[in-house]
Amino acid sequence: MKQSALRTLRIAIATAALCASASALAAPKVAPSPAIPAYGQPVSLQLTNAEWPTYIPVTRYTRSGSNFVVDYEMLGNNFSAGRSDFGYKAVTLGELSAGNYTVTARIFDMANSAAAPTIVTTHFAVMPPEKWGVYTVPQQPEAYETTEILIRSAAYFDAASMKTTLSGNVIRVDFDYSPDAPGLTIPPGLTTFASVKAGNLAPGAWRVEAYGRPRTGGESQKYFTKDFTVGTTVTVYEFYEPSLDHYFVAAGPEEIAALDAGEATWKRTGQKFSAWLKASDAPASAKPVCRFYARGPNSHFYTADAAECQTLRNLEAAGKAEAAANAGKFWGWTYEGVAFYALTPTNGACPGDTDPVFRYYNGRAKDNDTNHRFTVDPQLRSAMMWSWIDEGAAICSPR
Repeated sequence: MKQSALRTLRIAIATAALCASASALAAPKVAPSPAIPAYGQPVSLQLTNAEWPTYIPVTRYTRSGSNFVVDYEMLGNNFSAGRSDFGYKAVTLGELSAGNYTVTARIFDMANSAAAPTIVTTHFAVMPPEKWGVYTVPQQPEAYETTEILIRSAAYFDAASMKTTLSGNVIRVDFDYSPDAPGLTIPPGLTTFASVKAGNLAPGAWRVEAYGRPRTGGESQKYFTKDFTVGTTVTVYEFYEPSLDHYFVAAGPEEIAALDAGEATWKRTGQKFSAWLKASDAPASAKPVCRFYARGPNSHFYTADAAECQTLRNLEAAGKAEAAANAGKFWGWTYEGVAFYALTPTNGACPGDTDPVFRYYNGRAKDNDTNHRFTVDPQLRSAMMWSWIDEGAAICSPR
């Protein structure tokens, strides 16, 4: 059975904990930043008032509707003193639609894996736009990401009645509203703002038109319009699987949606960078990023280096031929195609309008447990260097 570095660390921690005096966690809190987010502001979560720092590399979260669950791991002893992989790091959620949200933070003690986590719950609201109209969430959508249409109305309307229809590059949103004049008391089941998903939009110019119909009957009328542009870049999101102690990145909307839906035990880390999903959207200087999967370590590998990609494909061909000749299975790296397109460094440096994305290797090939991680975050880079190998800037993320 494989033993990951994280599990090895936990064993060492548990041993150290036997010799260390027990220390109870302080009353921790988790809070959004900004404290009262408004439409268009990226939201992050910060754990505070915790007596001991968290193990930064494994913080992860899941989302179900308006509910977030964030998992932290920390130590109830002084084992982590002076280490850059232990500390306090915000978890980035990105732009959220206006509304109310609940966050449940689960704090696990790495020295006592059998213990129930400490649970901390908080609630926060994202404020709607001040002006009436129709808006996109996020404000500047990227290619193929899930885009929501937000309506801010002077009249109360039924959020459940909202539906979208796409025709060419026009998104039509229909909703039913109350013809009564707004009062101080919100009628049951009605609201003045709500959002509905518009799907994964391709790059280009779009127009959204919002039509309202009185709940008492009558024809729909166009009340709001908005023209906007979907960019050409995509967000490449990172996921983490705790039992494997492996990282994985995904750029395609279907794969991201499947992971978010819980089809596997992968969870978002809040880490991300930008690239292009299709060659037709990317600049001529962008390189295809090859994606491989190996059943042995149950891991994926990505490279924008054409020579490295071809070497692995040659090894795959030779390995499969050898396995077939011996009636065996091939457990090595299998080419899965182009994951996305990215700019690459020149002599280790990225262009000025991009950020370097560094690749880290866990050094566990001898244990058949190879895995790599990509990050643009300086704090995370410092954390990963405690136990992973820095392989330098692998690609460049456009800003």
